[in-house]
Amino acid sequence: MNFSFTPEQDTFRAEARRFFAERVDVRAQIALPGAHDPALWKEMASLGFLGVSDPESGSSLVDVCIVLEEAGRALLPGPFLPHTIAALAVVRSGGDPYLARAMAAGDTVATATEDLAQVPCGGVADVVAILRFQSPGMIRTFDADEIESADLTRPAVRVSPREEDPLNPVPLRAVACVAVAAESVGTAARALEMATAYAKEREQFGRPIGSFQAIKHKAADMLRAVEAARLAVYFAASAIDAGDRNAFVAAATAKVAANDAFMRCAAENIQIHGGIGVTWEHDAHLFYRRALASSAYFGDSAGGRDVVARALFAELDA
Repeated sequence: MNFSFTPEQDTFRAEARRFFAERVDVRAQIALPGAHDPALWKEMASLGFLGVSDPESGSSLVDVCIVLEEAGRALLPGPFLPHTIAALAVVRSGGDPYLARAMAAGDTVATATEDLAQVPCGGVADVVAILRFQSPGMIRTFDADEIESADLTRPAVRVSPREEDPLNPVPLRAVACVAVAAESVGTAARALEMATAYAKEREQFGRPIGSFQAIKHKAADMLRAVEAARLAVYFAASAIDAGDRNAFVAAATAKVAANDAFMRCAAENIQIHGGIGVTWEHDAHLFYRRALASSAYFGDSAGGRDVVARALFAELDA
């Protein structure tokens, strides 16, 4: 399998990184209802970011992962990740084409979940994709009640559905896992960059703390985890694009690797920053909060390892 990116994908990544770096203001956005900035949303739609999940646009799941990774790097608040998962669910299940176009244009805001008790950005969503194993559906009308959220960048609500349309029961969980994992890799990479940049500047005993072996070991372990997770994500995305029958195992592997990398990098970022890392004014806690939420979103590491183990032992038995 070829893991190299095309020149067009490299350009797409560079454009996404530039846009998110220039336009995302995390602190300002989390103060908005649902951490959702409608003006930014329309800009993202005009650049094609909201329509990248539609195969008719010529995009692959690898392309989706590229933009999600760059959004994660910017710690983009709001419904972009759950909206993208919902859009993937609609187009891959042969759902309402009018809804798919409205989502791509940014006219309809969607979110996605497995658990209606915790729906990220449900307070600003027009529709909710509920990705059950046997009976996925699209909730068109619902009541939303605010709940306490660990992740301030994607506040959750409890949804009580009133009207739901069924989606075709095609495999959607693997796609959702890879999407979450791609965003997590980008955010983990940014936490690593923050930690190493601080380690080069902060001095103790007359020299940068990055020169101490304990800090070097932390940074090296963070880098190893991020790179391993990134490889797992793009392998899984490529497997899904190719229709590989074992793509669900690759997706579970990617989710586990990304969960573990993100939690490690978010925690070690706080540790390397020391006292300032646990203050409200510093963004390190926002990364850790996102890591807690993302590591449970569409499958935690324990569940992913169980999927991989079952597949492995099934092959051994065969």
